[in-house]
Amino acid sequence: MPIEHYRQRRKRINFESVSTSAIISRKRVGLMSGAGVLFFALLLTALPELRAEKIDHRNFAIDTCYPTPNEIQLAEQRARKYWAKHAARFGNNPFYLAVETSKIFPGDVHGLSPKLNHSETTASNRRRSYSYLELKGVMIFDIRTGHFVGNTGFISVDTPPLGGLARFDDYIARYIGFGNWP
Repeated sequence: MPIEHYRQRRKRINFESVSTSAIISRKRVGLMSGAGVLFFALLLTALPELRAEKIDHRNFAIDTCYPTPNEIQLAEQRARKYWAKHAARFGNNPFYLAVETSKIFPGDVHGLSPKLNHSETTASNRRRSYSYLELKGVMIFDIRTGHFVGNTGFISVDTPPLGGLARFDDYIARYIGFGNWP
């Protein structure tokens, strides 16, 4: 009898140890799936931040410019055409597009040297002769109204990459250049 009793007790111990390990592994799986759910939830909340576009907060405007009515009309047509094609791609944020309206000659800008010295974006052009400068007239187009925000624009030496978000004076705008890129 004692041997039989010993075997039964041994079977119970093995059964209990299997049961205990199964319970422990279930708890581990439960903790892991809980941690997985938490990680997934954090990932979902972080995705908009990961996809968020970077805004170049340097001011690309060094001065104001006054494009001709013809330049304004042509640039506004290009901006409308561009926005009709790309609105779904970018959405409504920001509300403004920075549209290149004209080329400006350095000799046409009064007091260019101090403006370049105080500019936040023209470090690469400070040692060059002014004849190498490519000044651009940029106007701000409001996508909500379908018109420019005013009749004046900004002079910019450096420009953000096409499609990039940047600051032009008080406006955060998507730079589209002449608006003729795909």
